[in-house]
Amino acid sequence: MPRPRPALPLAGLLPALCLCLAGLPAALAAAEPVPQIAGLLRDTRLDEVSGMASSQRTPGRLWLHNDSGTRAELFAVDASGRVQARLTLPGIKPVDWEDLASFTLDGKAYLLIADTGDNGGVRRRSELIVLEEPAFDAGKQELSLQAQPAWRIAFRYADEPHDVEAVGVDAQAGRVLLLTKRTSPPQIWSLPLKPADTREQVAELAGTLAVPNENTPSVDFHRRLQPGRPTGMAIAADGHSALVLTYASAWLFQRNDGESWPQALARLPRVFPIGLVGQAEAVSIAGDGRSGLITGERWPAPLIRIEW
Repeated sequence: MPRPRPALPLAGLLPALCLCLAGLPAALAAAEPVPQIAGLLRDTRLDEVSGMASSQRTPGRLWLHNDSGTRAELFAVDASGRVQARLTLPGIKPVDWEDLASFTLDGKAYLLIADTGDNGGVRRRSELIVLEEPAFDAGKQELSLQAQPAWRIAFRYADEPHDVEAVGVDAQAGRVLLLTKRTSPPQIWSLPLKPADTREQVAELAGTLAVPNENTPSVDFHRRLQPGRPTGMAIAADGHSALVLTYASAWLFQRNDGESWPQALARLPRVFPIGLVGQAEAVSIAGDGRSGLITGERWPAPLIRIEW
């Protein structure tokens, strides 16, 4: 359980965050929109956020979960970072939850939890947990919700175990995409979104991720974390854009009509430096597909908005 921490006023943290963002190179600031602070995750339960997804039901709502070693729970927050609801999954035991995706399939809104972390490269089996996104009206008081999985996908990779922290759903193609963190370049693996049965699936290698050559102060700051490693991923609901997050920046990939995501991810992306966001590991794309939010594992974590 997270250690109690003193309340931190938003006004006290915003100036420091602004300085971090203002420290981005002037040339980059002129070429790309400067990231903006949209909110702050001040709830002490959100002290190691590793997954975030935009609601498919309610514009402006976000779903979040923490990293490994936590309870099987999600939090719904508003655009400012205020917790609206806590959703628990009775009977689910997380191993290493690393990413969260939202999608719509057959007219229903879903959330997909990626239990795919494997720092030691020893997991024989990983898992994706899919549940229907709950519908609720937010009030002043936090709600307590429960849910059971709609389906679960146990899987392994065709070659060997992989550490994966970036997972996206291509609902149009009925596929889940997984980006490896510790291969160079990162590999793209693919699974069926809704398998025909409950048998263990075997992820297929679908391609490799194009990695840009970055040279920014934020990259230098995170050099020890190896900034080229994917730590999060989000695919827009319209299927035209995807954000891949690293410790130093967000990479925007655009998909052309008639193109698969592995093909689109093989082209060099547009790069958005994100400043000194502490261990950035969670990313989402807004419902309109024109902006994204980023946050990290350091409490209290800002919600950083980028637009394109």
